[in-house]
Amino acid sequence: MKLNDLLKENKIVAFGFPAVRELVRYDNKESDNIIIISTLAPSLLVGYGVNEYYGLELPRDKTFNTGLDIIKADINVFKYRLTALEIYPWEMKNDFVIASRHIGTVEILKSEFSFLQNVPVFERVEAEDIKGKHVYGTLPHRLIIECDLYTAVTIKGFDNAKDGDLMGKELKERIQISENPIMLEMIE
Repeated sequence: MKLNDLLKENKIVAFGFPAVRELVRYDNKESDNIIIISTLAPSLLVGYGVNEYYGLELPRDKTFNTGLDIIKADINVFKYRLTALEIYPWEMKNDFVIASRHIGTVEILKSEFSFLQNVPVFERVEAEDIKGKHVYGTLPHRLIIECDLYTAVTIKGFDNAKDGDLMGKELKERIQISENPIMLEMIE
């Protein structure tokens, strides 16, 4: 489905970077149907009580400064169902992997969680690498749906241009590891 079609037919609530949040200016104010559009990590949406939402398929290496920039790109959206699990990974017998290009993040995960010490680490992930696995790391929506369980690992306020290979105390203070895993499935 195209984003512009959703905007014509629905009133929206938007989560994500400023240009995405600005999309509410272009929705159908007359509609009784309210939907959620987001670029936030699904693990963050859990905190807002979101169970279903539309995720934007943003092209790589393209910058959107305004909501109008996004509308002009007429990008695809996919509807997702998000399930938060109130279990702890170490209570389960999972096939774990780490998905991260960030060396400091991998070091912290392996030191914090003994069950991750000898697991495979993928800097670049393909669907077959994570199918049937419990992934710790950072993945786009299209790959999260491929794994069985996903535990998000993010760095608060991370900006690759200025943070680069953040390490040590600063990384430890900014790293955010979800307490519980999620399951994500594409439903449209």
